[in-house]
Amino acid sequence: MINGAHVILCSQDAEADRDFIRDVLAFPGVDAGGGWLIFKPSPAEIAVHPTEGAPPSTSSV
Repeated sequence: MINGAHVILCSQDAEADRDFIRDVLAFPGVDAGGGWLIFKPSPAEIAVHPTEGAPPSTSSV
């Protein structure tokens, strides 16, 4: 049984997405250093990392 997850989202506007998760979704967060927020909607964790360029393509399995 899976009872938790660690999710990393890649975003072209990571700061705005972190603000959305914190302010709109009201997930509690912890500053991991340097303004990097890790959100804790129990029993999971969510982090948003910046990326450049187009989002990576996904493939079906």
